[in-house]
Amino acid sequence: MSNENITKGDDSGVAERNPMSPLRLAILIGVPLVLIGGGTALFFLNPSEHSFFPKCSLYVATGFSCPGCGSTRALFHLTHGNVLEALRLNPGLMALITLGITDYVRFVVSVIRGNPFQTLFGKLKLLGALMGVMLVYGVIRNLPWPLFESLAP
Repeated sequence: MSNENITKGDDSGVAERNPMSPLRLAILIGVPLVLIGGGTALFFLNPSEHSFFPKCSLYVATGFSCPGCGSTRALFHLTHGNVLEALRLNPGLMALITLGITDYVRFVVSVIRGNPFQTLFGKLKLLGALMGVMLVYGVIRNLPWPLFESLAP
């Protein structure tokens, strides 16, 4: 533990955690600001109509959809409240957004309580499972059978 996160107690001499370190404060304020800024931009700029949004390199080179294909369009639809279309375009992104929101809420609770925080994305089993699911999803969304064609964005 670094010295900036610990302050001496007045009478007891017991060390206490400082829940508002500069890094924690930057995350608490920065994450919502970035989300509001990005969401505002995507609300007004439809990725299907503007060519400055990046194209997927894998799709351009091979014609196959990667696990991330459709993410920008999914976020556009999400900012307009069309959750089902966002889910259709990229269900993996929706799962990651859910995990991200869960992790941020856990972070806020840890700051309020003054506890140390361990992100969900730091757990190797979860990361391995996410990578495996995304790999399988990337393969099945490119299969030519009607059952799987609906997974392509």
